[in-house]
Amino acid sequence: MLESQTIIKNIYRDWFYSNPLLFSILSSHSIVPNSSIKIPFRVGQKRIEYCPKVIEGLSQKEIELYLKIEVYRIILQHPYKRKPYNCKNALLTIASNLVIYFLIQRENPLLIEEIEKLDLKGISFLKAQAAIFQNTENPLGQKYRGSEEEKFFQRNLQLDRKNNQLICQDSLDFEQWYYRILFLVKEAAGGPGLAFSEEIQKDQGEESLLWEEDGLACQEINQTLEAQRDSGSWGESEGENQRIIEEISDFTFDYKKILTKFRQNIVSANRKLTRMRPSRRYGFKCMGSRYERKANILIAVDVSASITDQSFNNFYRAIHNFFFLGLIEKIDLIFFDVNLKNTKPVIFKNKIDLKSISGRGGTNFQPPIDFFMENKNSYSGMIIFTDGQADIPSISGKNINLLWILDSRQAFEKSGKLIENLTGSLVTYLPF
Repeated sequence: MLESQTIIKNIYRDWFYSNPLLFSILSSHSIVPNSSIKIPFRVGQKRIEYCPKVIEGLSQKEIELYLKIEVYRIILQHPYKRKPYNCKNALLTIASNLVIYFLIQRENPLLIEEIEKLDLKGISFLKAQAAIFQNTENPLGQKYRGSEEEKFFQRNLQLDRKNNQLICQDSLDFEQWYYRILFLVKEAAGGPGLAFSEEIQKDQGEESLLWEEDGLACQEINQTLEAQRDSGSWGESEGENQRIIEEISDFTFDYKKILTKFRQNIVSANRKLTRMRPSRRYGFKCMGSRYERKANILIAVDVSASITDQSFNNFYRAIHNFFFLGLIEKIDLIFFDVNLKNTKPVIFKNKIDLKSISGRGGTNFQPPIDFFMENKNSYSGMIIFTDGQADIPSISGKNINLLWILDSRQAFEKSGKLIENLTGSLVTYLPF
């Protein structure tokens, strides 16, 4: 144990001089031995655990690489983000590994060759599947021939024949890769797909067992990143590396602040004057006030052709979560593409099959906005689920509370600035 501790201390000391960013992130977590685990390192709950017996068989270079991967995991906040409902921990690890793999590939192409030797969980499987997508006519079988899923993997799961490395064209985050890999494991039709699927079913995901949502930890990581950026002391991570980390970690964005602000707006909209309770400042000379803690909201769901089935599932989970907030008393649903698909709102009670709603045309935001304005006295606010691909609507009036939730980070970056300038509008995306 002494030897492994000494190696880690040496790495810790070297990073102090060569890479202040990694040193600062590493300093924010306790480093503790755990002989019960069977993997070199794992992170979560503000600590980095390592198994002395496992890492004693590794070189100092390999230990440093494993430790660097865990620090990148912290920077990207994977262990502290909201977990997908009923998720598989092993697939969380694979999704995280893949994001880090592509990050290091962009940041340091020479280092990725060393990372390849570590054989991170899931990378070998994904390489095998990439070869299948590259060399097979119907890699997902006849059922998915020409589908969006098939096109996605053909575009984002490629294999470079020269160096046998994975290649990705799009920029996907951790949660997006989780759902794609989950689909692939379930539907993989060739190669080691079936055997790997059975292996994943038994895997408890030891690497991510400590992961749990922690907003405070995310805030502390963001503050560390901002402090390093402002001081200009990123060390080896300066330049292109810094830009990539800032781009992927996106520490300027906090969707919970937007949801909290929308909640406050709804409460403010339900302020009731009363003479039964005196004003704190003026007593009974002026009317007091109380706030109704229940509210009715209207949700408009985009059912245009640009919305994917995965977005429908995400929308439903978001609606379900809003319903169980103590603040919301009733949720009415309307559906739209170029026009409203239902002139009378549907009351949200149980699971609704959004795919059964007739739509899939173009997109026009004006009809749901007009419906809300005509019935504004019945609702404290409106939430619009969409991908943002439409002309900006016209909104006028007072006491308007609109929350736009876009279906991806890409949609947020494309349309977020335009939407947030609309009257009474807040805009965010949920990291599903």
